[in-house]
Amino acid sequence: MVIKLVAFDLDGTVLNHSNTPSDASMAAIRALLDRGVAVASMSGRNFERNQIPFLCDLEVADALYAGCYNGAMVFSPKHVLNGGRKMMHEQRLPDDVFLSLIQYAAEQRMNFVYCRCDLHGEGIREVYMTDRTTQMSRAVAVMTDMVYDVDADLAQRILAKELTTPPKIMLLPKAGDADETVDELKTIFGDQIYMAWAVAGRIEVMHPDVNKGAALSAIADHLGLGLGEVMAVGDGNNDLPMLRAAGLGILMGNADAATQRAVAGEDILRTDAIEREGFAKAVHRYALDQKLH
Repeated sequence: MVIKLVAFDLDGTVLNHSNTPSDASMAAIRALLDRGVAVASMSGRNFERNQIPFLCDLEVADALYAGCYNGAMVFSPKHVLNGGRKMMHEQRLPDDVFLSLIQYAAEQRMNFVYCRCDLHGEGIREVYMTDRTTQMSRAVAVMTDMVYDVDADLAQRILAKELTTPPKIMLLPKAGDADETVDELKTIFGDQIYMAWAVAGRIEVMHPDVNKGAALSAIADHLGLGLGEVMAVGDGNNDLPMLRAAGLGILMGNADAATQRAVAGEDILRTDAIEREGFAKAVHRYALDQKLH
């Protein structure tokens, strides 16, 4: 098997607690690109936050496929002639489900984040909006360098249909209430939504057909590749669809216990933790050196 596309998660896979990639990770990504291997950054983040860690090397940043909002949107690499990016894949929340989710959050007095993303002639326009600042929203902002627009009337504006349906919303229940909230959302919405919680206490809600595996398939199709020619590396619950879809799925050693249990007995390989350069080691072993299992 020759790997022709490598996809990776950001937080906990390539990015450390300082929100930066290590020198070894950047060198591995550059080596892949130099060899003609396509590379995709797959994240729950929006496009801007997906790109920022790589702006230290604009050539690398511009060459990456960007899977954003847990795969709800995928952007092509930057075009060398017109300087733009093409939206290759888009899956927003269903309109009626989105409104019902906001009604639920309003009734529960639950903090939420509206993740707006629009593509227009001048490029990609994004904004994170929240109804108020809470302990959880502050913690998420610090963790991801996120900046919110705060609007106390946000729920009312959405329910009045003043704002467009987004690719994703984030629900931020009170500390300790996340598991109960997930169970309740499953009961109310069932298979009308897809949820992921890569960060404890932050529930990301998307279209039921959204996941990183679907986004990875869209990139492979665009490149004319079979999934057997694809390698994916991740550490979180929201990475599992991508690891399972790829011909070579690799779980980081720092994955939490629940994620590790979820893939027990599956044909998913392991690499070292991020502190021991697990991503770079996996790239060299399975993509650059082609030492397959």
